[in-house]
Amino acid sequence: MMFGEFGGGGGGEFPGAWPGGIALAGLSATQARLLWALRRMALMQPLGRARCHAVHIALQQDFGDAGQGIEHLLRCWLVALSRHAARRVVIGEPACPMLMPDEARLLLALRLAVRDPEAAAMALVPLAGGAGGLAIVPLLAAVAGLAEIS
Repeated sequence: MMFGEFGGGGGGEFPGAWPGGIALAGLSATQARLLWALRRMALMQPLGRARCHAVHIALQQDFGDAGQGIEHLLRCWLVALSRHAARRVVIGEPACPMLMPDEARLLLALRLAVRDPEAAAMALVPLAGGAGGLAIVPLLAAVAGLAEIS
């Protein structure tokens, strides 16, 4: 499995920040919560099968009944990404104050998934290739729909 490589290192404005990282301050509350959940879930082993109680509670508090569906789709998203990844995908630790470049690409694809699926798939090409990007977009569109991301 090629999914992995977590954590800090490198210099930057924040201790442990990745070079070229982007501060999380620019994300909406929904994007920040989904990123945090994705980061927490990426740490769980076996990937996609283990559940994180903190993520489960947080998503239910933030999204109500849709939270459970979002949690399930995020697990599916991680598994699909791990199976299609063309290289290691860099995901930050849950408390990392910076947005990793791969995370920025994933959030861009999430925003595009509903209104422009082709552009979302193209955004994922560097991470998952053409076929992998196309396979992941429906999961992103479902997450965006439940989380009401437009």
